[in-house]
Amino acid sequence: MKKLILFLGVLLLTASYVAAQPDIKRNDDWMQKIRAEKIAFLTTKLELTPEEAQKFWPVYNEFEEKRFEIHMKRRHMERHTMDELEGLNEEQLKKISNDFINLFQKEADLMKEYNEKFFKALPPRKVVKFYDMENDFRSHMLREYRQKQRGEKR
Repeated sequence: MKKLILFLGVLLLTASYVAAQPDIKRNDDWMQKIRAEKIAFLTTKLELTPEEAQKFWPVYNEFEEKRFEIHMKRRHMERHTMDELEGLNEEQLKKISNDFINLFQKEADLMKEYNEKFFKALPPRKVVKFYDMENDFRSHMLREYRQKQRGEKR
């Protein structure tokens, strides 16, 4: 459960960072760099065979696209509702809260659906390892970001 919370937190931070960037071209370049780094990281750590990689990456990319969409909806909701909370009544606030929770549920449902698809692409041991390695990748990226920030401050 802690890993899921950490995962969601880091993903929200990443999504908010991407959403805050003003230069779309820079975002595309940045996202492509991250995506390429993630593919290399996970392929190496999971020791994917060429056959496994061929099956896994299309499924994973589809999953990530759908998950990113959910995160963007949640981020949009966070940004637009926080400024308007003062003028809302209890029923409106409950609806916003339920809508927010429904997005988390939608993400959980998506993860459950794609877990089955991952099992069709990879052996179960690698699927379980994949979830752990995805968390390791986020930690790796956060360390890189912090090191870069420290280097720029000097």
